[in-house]
Amino acid sequence: MFVKQAPVDFVVREITEFPFSPSESKARRYSFYQLDKTGLGTPEVASVILSKWNLQRQQLSYGGLKDRHASTRQFLTIDNGPATDLAEPGFTLKFLGFSNRKFTAADILRNQFEIQLRGLTAEAAHKLALTLERLPGGVPNYFDDQRFGSLGDSGQFIAHPWCLGDYEKAFYLAVAEHNPHDRPRDREQKRIVREHWGDWTTCKALLERSHLRSLVTYLVDHPQGFKRAVGLIRQDLRSIYVAAFQAKLWNETVARWLSSQLLPEQYVAMYGASGRLVVPYSLSADWHSRLSELSVPLPSGRKTDWDPEILLVLDQVLAEFSLERHRLRFSYPRDVFFSRGSRPVMLLPEDLTTRVETEASDESDDKGHVVRLKFQLRAGQYATMLIKTATMLAVDQE
Repeated sequence: MFVKQAPVDFVVREITEFPFSPSESKARRYSFYQLDKTGLGTPEVASVILSKWNLQRQQLSYGGLKDRHASTRQFLTIDNGPATDLAEPGFTLKFLGFSNRKFTAADILRNQFEIQLRGLTAEAAHKLALTLERLPGGVPNYFDDQRFGSLGDSGQFIAHPWCLGDYEKAFYLAVAEHNPHDRPRDREQKRIVREHWGDWTTCKALLERSHLRSLVTYLVDHPQGFKRAVGLIRQDLRSIYVAAFQAKLWNETVARWLSSQLLPEQYVAMYGASGRLVVPYSLSADWHSRLSELSVPLPSGRKTDWDPEILLVLDQVLAEFSLERHRLRFSYPRDVFFSRGSRPVMLLPEDLTTRVETEASDESDDKGHVVRLKFQLRAGQYATMLIKTATMLAVDQE
């Protein structure tokens, strides 16, 4: 089966009721835009917008990161941004009007998906469509691999040593470790830093003009100033590092709690960038009801009212990272923190429709079938997790 064989196979549209007006006033300092992009990640597009319009990064605000391997629509605001459109290779930015506040994740009501799964046999296509239509209680609401794109070859989370106060290790993981998700130019720049770690003058001379070079420039004058260097990393990147580690802790806690509550024959294991995940399987109606109503807090040093059973599992997970709950915070810089709130344990697609079609020009090609899906998910939920899990369950039921 092929997922995201082309960007048009994976279409995502944000649904919002963000308040804006076509007319400008002193009370409406934020410009509101619609961003349509293909083949680019949200941070990449943001960097181009900031450069083209000579803006500061803190002026731009969006609600979520949209995958580069997709055709996506999302919304953003720019503090005192220009009332004009922008068209660049891979994206268009359409000015919609003005608002008295910035756009954030809380403004995304739902994400609407249109997905095509190709390369299936007729039997597999119909079985997958039927599995999706008959999911009794949904699938686990894990953070999927897109959340962990900042993980390099070592599999170590940048925010982990950061929590422990090991700023040099955190800085190394962020700016030097090889990451297969990096673009070729960034890989080459990281290689230079890796090979000349500590020789900051040489690093600076070899690096192209970039954000990375500005960080190294600081270290030329402050060779051991890793704490400050971490704080100088772009805020949007630091937020990604923190969110990835928090997502790992949430996934691990939920997976272990589920395996402690269920019998071995009541779940199957699947693996992703965050490790082993547990997927409930053939549960009773009571279990489906319980899980559908359960939310688990995002791990944070500021959260105190935990369910005792889940808290026990979380503390075990944290111990393996040499952490305790009160250390799930950052002493520096002050603009970085773990998000608060809870996340539903299960996700269930809304307004789901499935259609099986054949694409093969040769009738003898049994792998020429496609499943076309349309559905909506709450903000922060992963369509890829729904598809992976449903595919695994469909195969397991054979």
